[in-house]
Amino acid sequence: MDRRKEYSIQYAYAMDAYATLIHITQASQSQQYTCPGCGGKLTPVLGEQKAKHFRHLQDCCSSESYLHKCAKEAFLYCYTHALSLAKPITLLLERQVCCTGARSVLLGDPGFRCQKKEPATYDMTKLFDTAELEKYDNVLGLKPDIMLSDSATSRRCYVEICVTHPCSEEKLNSGIPILEFKITSESDIHMLLSGTYEAADERLTPYNFSPKPKTQDSCSGECSAGHIEMAMWSMNETGRLKVEYASLQGVDLRCNSSSNTWPVSLSSEDTKKRLIGMINDIDPNHQFRLCLRCKYSNRWDSGYLNCTKKSKQVPYTEARQCAEYENS
Repeated sequence: MDRRKEYSIQYAYAMDAYATLIHITQASQSQQYTCPGCGGKLTPVLGEQKAKHFRHLQDCCSSESYLHKCAKEAFLYCYTHALSLAKPITLLLERQVCCTGARSVLLGDPGFRCQKKEPATYDMTKLFDTAELEKYDNVLGLKPDIMLSDSATSRRCYVEICVTHPCSEEKLNSGIPILEFKITSESDIHMLLSGTYEAADERLTPYNFSPKPKTQDSCSGECSAGHIEMAMWSMNETGRLKVEYASLQGVDLRCNSSSNTWPVSLSSEDTKKRLIGMINDIDPNHQFRLCLRCKYSNRWDSGYLNCTKKSKQVPYTEARQCAEYENS
């Protein structure tokens, strides 16, 4: 690696005379600059031959101190600037979504919910109208790198910068919402200045955030139980049963419902009960004699039932010519 390039990257940021973090591209030879990490004087190198950078006039401070201070100043500047201009600071989390639609009803499990996640977007400036660097929390006795708070309520959020040391257990266990940013290079500083932070970004770990779950009565996207194999039953005009199979996602809800469709994995006894219910709906006057309706039948097995009267397995249509048939 080119050491000069590495050096210029390390000192791409400085504090100006107004204690504002600036990038080397904003620097001027006529201004005074100091190091965010150690406070030492920095000189902008703005020539065309070398990559632009800030040069220390003394021994360089540690990369850890530099990055940590830069990150805090970057977030603070971005947040306060957004507040002053009424611009959003966007936080993208994930929300649990539960579907109680017609497709999930086919499973016959009242406790089942099709669950998936969708983006939950927040404008942080609508929740917290104040940002303060290393503000002591008088309530909990803790000092975050940056504290966001709401002047009208007790609501607050900690912003923690992790270069080498992650957030303390005491802070994590406080219950206060925390945004911990993992900072390893100046590209991460650029991310902090963007004003858009995503939980999907591995550099951000949100703690103690609980986006409110959402329940909807219609399916959207792919169902989390869509792969479950379903049996779709029907009965023709002669009383014969027919079954077709499809995944839950593939069931046509225009011609199928919970009265004729259920999981293939249902037990033999439950399948028999569901079939009897469907047959009674279709043929309430008992026009068709079927073993499923006979009090001597049990243990449905792929079109056959055990007949306790004959002590053998018989097809479900045996009742048509059976003298022992009795409605259950």
